Amino acid sequence: MPIILQYLAYKNGFNPLTPEVKGCNMVDTSQPCHIPWGSGTKPVQSMLLYVQAIAFSIQFLLFTTFSSLADYEQWNKYILLGSTLIGCLTQALPILLWINPDNENNWRTMMGIMILALISYGSSLVFYAAAFPNLSDNLPIVRRARVDPNITEEKRQEFIERWRNHVSAISTTFSNIGFLLMSGILSCVAFAPYGNNDTIGNQPIYNVIATVACAAYWAVNAIPYFVLTPRGRKGPPLPPKANYLTFGWKSIVVALREIRKLRYLFIYLVAYFMFSDAVSTIGQMLTIIQGELTQFSAQQNALFGFVQSVTSILGCLIFLWVSKIFKIRTKTSLLIIIGTTALIPLWGCFGIYFPTFGIHSLAELWLLSVWQGLFTAPIWAWQQTMLAELIPKGKENLFFGLFGIVNKASSWIGPVVIGAITDATSNIWKGWPFVFMLFLIAIILIVSIDVDKAKVELMNYAKAETDVADEKEQ
Repeated sequence: MPIILQYLAYKNGFNPLTPEVKGCNMVDTSQPCHIPWGSGTKPVQSMLLYVQAIAFSIQFLLFTTFSSLADYEQWNKYILLGSTLIGCLTQALPILLWINPDNENNWRTMMGIMILALISYGSSLVFYAAAFPNLSDNLPIVRRARVDPNITEEKRQEFIERWRNHVSAISTTFSNIGFLLMSGILSCVAFAPYGNNDTIGNQPIYNVIATVACAAYWAVNAIPYFVLTPRGRKGPPLPPKANYLTFGWKSIVVALREIRKLRYLFIYLVAYFMFSDAVSTIGQMLTIIQGELTQFSAQQNALFGFVQSVTSILGCLIFLWVSKIFKIRTKTSLLIIIGTTALIPLWGCFGIYFPTFGIHSLAELWLLSVWQGLFTAPIWAWQQTMLAELIPKGKENLFFGLFGIVNKASSWIGPVVIGAITDATSNIWKGWPFVFMLFLIAIILIVSIDVDKAKVELMNYAKAETDVADEKEQ
């Protein structure tokens, strides 16, 4: 979808040196390309980043209002169903723009569609993730370990941690298997003949066909979750006199108060703020750079996606295998994953000074596709396992929702900062040092977290909660 928006903006934009000529140079993308924005103009690169920032800002408001509702009744299911339906619909909508492909307002319409798509997709990610700790902790093998008197408490916690890693990594692996399947199909379709000695993958319409296919794939895979989830499975009723619109904000205030009692969870919250923004910004910057370096070739981008999907599966399985064989803790694995991902913005920094090195060539994009798959894809599996280790039992949706809010609250910062840098310098590469700095701060914070002491904090927190509940009953 970003490639479609980028293409439409280039098609209806203009070079500020020749503003009377409609359309930018799609072959030599090093030339500037602007589009109308407010009372002035903006580079297309900046516009794409600002669109991401707008979407993330709206997600922040929505998550703050509704995320904690997911702990009550069947709100988790309702929110997931709504975000899934909107996500599938908005992914299919871009094909309607090709009814009148020469409409100069197509890029504006696409911008609105993409904002809705980003909001619904981000919502679905957060609330699917919130279900993960309950799934892993209720595996029969884990439930038996919880009541086994022959296992020490330390071994029991290690056992639970290992299975959380397993479920999270396998879940992420299967998401990448889906990524591989769709990328493989779309890559094959991209080479189908089209016109005179050409392939459909070199046509702009291919991208909108691909979004429709992805929308259908998402819908087909979502249906079993909503159909097969037991109807009686739900959380406790909403507290008396609670208002649906204000309850979320009050819950976030409560979560922020509670998190102060959990020092290491708070440190991880700040670290997560940094590295989630950095990872998100990397994806947005690479999408823009990739679109320009490939001249918006759908075929080329489908192949990059295919390679990344294969290496993503390998990355998750390799990290899971290594952590099991060598009994590497979650924190150590996460630090390795974040550290290797941080090399991407460091690599991009060289592009500020060298015109042929530092993410300036197709060969580097091929290498980046492999690198992202092996080292960036596992970050989401291990970061949610790390979070699951640090949050109190029974408050998964509240704290996963809080982290979802933090994710969206931080995710607009990178695009805005990089957009402003690009706006001022007409060089998106000058934003890479900022992204690298975010990773560096996150690594320092995670190193300072003592997971064993954090678990003691959780036990003390749970005991204090029980004591307060007992006092209220008396």
